[in-house]
Amino acid sequence: MSEEPPKNKQQERTERSTNALLEAASDLIVEGGFEALTFAAIGERSGYSRGMVSARFGNKDGLIDALIERIVTRWSHRNVIPLTKGRSGLDGAMTLLDAIKAQAAKDPRGLRVLYSLMFEAVGSTDEMVLRFAKFHEGMRADFARFVRRGQTDGSIRKGPSPEREAELLVAGLRGIGYQWLLEPGSFDPVKALAYLRVTTRERLVADTNA
Repeated sequence: MSEEPPKNKQQERTERSTNALLEAASDLIVEGGFEALTFAAIGERSGYSRGMVSARFGNKDGLIDALIERIVTRWSHRNVIPLTKGRSGLDGAMTLLDAIKAQAAKDPRGLRVLYSLMFEAVGSTDEMVLRFAKFHEGMRADFARFVRRGQTDGSIRKGPSPEREAELLVAGLRGIGYQWLLEPGSFDPVKALAYLRVTTRERLVADTNA
C-alpha cells in the first residue's frame, strides 16, 4: 500500500485556512442558524478576510456544499459497516446504532450542524436535497440488509419487513435530531438514541435471542 506524498507548506496553509473557515461557519450555524451565515461573519470569526471565503468557496452554495461534505463524511454510518463483517444481522444493526449514539456523545456540535444542514435542505437547492436523499437512501439500504441477514441467520424474527423497519429506524433518528435541534437545553439525544436501540432490538430479536 503506497503512502500519500507529504504535503507542502502551501497545501498545509490552504488546508488549515479551509478548516478554520468551515469551523467558523459551523459555529455561526449553531449560534444563529442560516441567517447568521454570511461571508463577512465567517471572515470575522475565522480571522481571515471575506475575500478569502469567496475565493475558497465561490458563493454560499459552494460553502454549504463544502460543509455538507465535511459533516456527512464525519458522521457517515458507512464508516461503521466494515466493523459488522462476520456478525449476525442483529449484532450488525446494534453496532450501527451504538456507533451513532457514541458519535452523538462525542461530537454534539457536529450533530447540531448536521441536522441544521439537513432540515435546511427541505425546499432548498436540488443538489442539497439530492445529497441528503442519497445519504438517507444508503442508510435505509444498509439497515434493511442487516434485517434480511438477521432473518436468514436466525437472530431476527421472520415477521418484520426489512424495508419498513429501515424506514422506521431512520425516521426515529431524524425525529430525535429534530427535537434536540428545537430543545437543545432540555432534550438529551444520547438518552433518546439509547432508548431507540433498546426498543429496536426488542422489536426485532428472535425469541431464542431474547
